[in-house]
Amino acid sequence: MDKGDGGHADWDDIKTFVAAAQTGSFGAAARRLRTTQPTVTRRIEDLELRLGARLFDRGLRGVSLTRAGEMVYDRALTMERASREIERLSLDHDSPDSGDVTVAIPEGLGAYVLGMEVAGFVRENPLIRLGIDCGFYPENPVDSHVDLSIQLVSADGAPELQATPLATLHYALFASREYLETYGSPTRIEEAVGHRFIYHSAQVSARGRWEAKTSAFLELSAPSMVVNSSTLMLHAIQRGAGIGAIPTAIVSVEPDLVMLDIPPLAISTVWLCHHREAAKTGRVAKVARWLTEVFDARERPWFRPEFIHPSEFESWSWPAATGRG
Repeated sequence: MDKGDGGHADWDDIKTFVAAAQTGSFGAAARRLRTTQPTVTRRIEDLELRLGARLFDRGLRGVSLTRAGEMVYDRALTMERASREIERLSLDHDSPDSGDVTVAIPEGLGAYVLGMEVAGFVRENPLIRLGIDCGFYPENPVDSHVDLSIQLVSADGAPELQATPLATLHYALFASREYLETYGSPTRIEEAVGHRFIYHSAQVSARGRWEAKTSAFLELSAPSMVVNSSTLMLHAIQRGAGIGAIPTAIVSVEPDLVMLDIPPLAISTVWLCHHREAAKTGRVAKVARWLTEVFDARERPWFRPEFIHPSEFESWSWPAATGRG
């Protein structure tokens, strides 16, 4: 079909459009689709030419949907989800224990939880190709390309999604021994005001969800550093850059961190979310069972709803990497 003839849009162009809308940049869309940025740009321009409408506003920090783009996106997303379901059903019929499964998970949990376990799963399930998307708190964490999403917000209000609680995270103040020896160790939250604090940008934006006393403390404590990477935040705290609120679960893999003698500041539920039809396929169901084992609070007390002090973690050890399914 010649460009600009007003005919039907190419399906590959639609998939490219959805990826660009969800990632916010042509470069990120290219990485998701395993292609090049010029190819993404060309496909978007082809689609805009066919539809006779500008779908994106281009800017230095990425792209955003125009009003016309928003209207197209709603319909394109429905088309892509239907396409994904067809692919899942077809592949599951032929090879229920093989194929691609994409898991979305915040970067910190991906690095320090799944990273401890993934080798065992890969060894025992060589025909399942895992894609692990460690996005930085996307607005829509259950995008159409995602089979399973581990997230810190539930899927309430989305009838097409199913959400299951996996674990509980307890956020407490941590520092390195070197930092505390140099600057002192506060024992009350009021005493911590004035210390060098390292915040994750998600914590700054979510202050309203913390307890009232904690929120007031955060308002008084201007951060010395704000990051959007849990790994960077952890390494900065480990090397004495300051104090930060991180999940107590991190002590299970980084035992040198010191929790301040201050009660946890907040708790958060970890959810496993997916489109209802996705988990009906064999390979997705197998990965879902594995994820449930990874966050099993019976074997990993740091994921329990009740707070257990990190000093007690030594009586448990991180179980050997599993791949049971």
